[in-house]
Amino acid sequence: MTQTSRSRGMTHKRVIVVGAGQAGLAMGYSLLRNGLRPQEDFVLIDSAHRDERSWRSRWRSLTLFTSARYSALPGIPFPGDPDRYPRADEVDTYLGGYADQLGIRPIWGTRALSVAVSTGSRSLTLRTSDGDFETRNVVAATGPFSTPQFPPFAERTRVPGHNLHSSEYTHPEQVPPGSVLIVGSGNTGRQLAAELCRSHDVTLACGSSQPELPQRLMGRDIFAWLKHSGLLAAPVPAFARADVSNRELVIGTSLKQLHDLGVHTVGRVIGAEEGVFQIEHGPSVSPVSVIWATGFDPGAAWLPSEIRGKRGVVEQRRGTTSIAGLFVLGMPWMRSRGSALLTGVGADASHLARIIKDRP
Repeated sequence: MTQTSRSRGMTHKRVIVVGAGQAGLAMGYSLLRNGLRPQEDFVLIDSAHRDERSWRSRWRSLTLFTSARYSALPGIPFPGDPDRYPRADEVDTYLGGYADQLGIRPIWGTRALSVAVSTGSRSLTLRTSDGDFETRNVVAATGPFSTPQFPPFAERTRVPGHNLHSSEYTHPEQVPPGSVLIVGSGNTGRQLAAELCRSHDVTLACGSSQPELPQRLMGRDIFAWLKHSGLLAAPVPAFARADVSNRELVIGTSLKQLHDLGVHTVGRVIGAEEGVFQIEHGPSVSPVSVIWATGFDPGAAWLPSEIRGKRGVVEQRRGTTSIAGLFVLGMPWMRSRGSALLTGVGADASHLARIIKDRP
């Protein structure tokens, strides 16, 4: 196979990091801190093109529920007022500048297809859309928000307006006038409901109850309390990890606040046929449009089946897997509450970088 400039950039690397978002960049920083050189000893690859990075595709009004003070990766503060709540486009600009300041040049448009132990050696073979590459270490830093997730009955849905996953939503004018059903009452579903209710008749379908925290408590950002109390970095016992990872912590938008804004709430959607949605313990609803705020799959299908459990969730212990040299980073509750957050992924990356440095 003739090597391209991109494939030449991946040969003979000690570490290949798959994913050039917040987790991948935090990994790059930690590898640098441990003496490894970007482009020489390690490289970041990403299936997206540079102008299609994930933060660029979020809806226009999205702001973080962490203030700028708690939205930075290690080593480089988030610019501007530390008490403001940055927009998604500001996060994208910050991440691009972060890579530039560290001298990290991700290889964009290269998709990881599989990884396996190389025959007759202690290396790994990473198969990509640009060819196969031998490396001692692979870090899967694609994060938990890779592939839109739908309930099984979503494919039977037909509505007169729009049928969107939350990842496709950009602004209220995108949605035709009339009623909107938002399926899923996590942070995304609630934020979309709060925005759309100004111009549409919004119904929010809620599943199991979710813990709620205010964005600010006694005049301080809630993450200040979580950080200084140690709760943000506290390790999660293995026996409890599966339970807490399935319960999203909602920050800043309570159901009461949504009721006050005029949002209707109903129970869990348990089925749908054409444009009729069956509601648990309630009458069915027939909206003009539907938005599925039903989360994402981690996009781990390229990882070996022996480390993927139910629903493709990677079986790992503090970022290490049963395959020597294969690591994961940026997954929810991987080591702590902050594992999937901008403010917390750096600690996990530092932990993995030390392990990689000490590997023969």
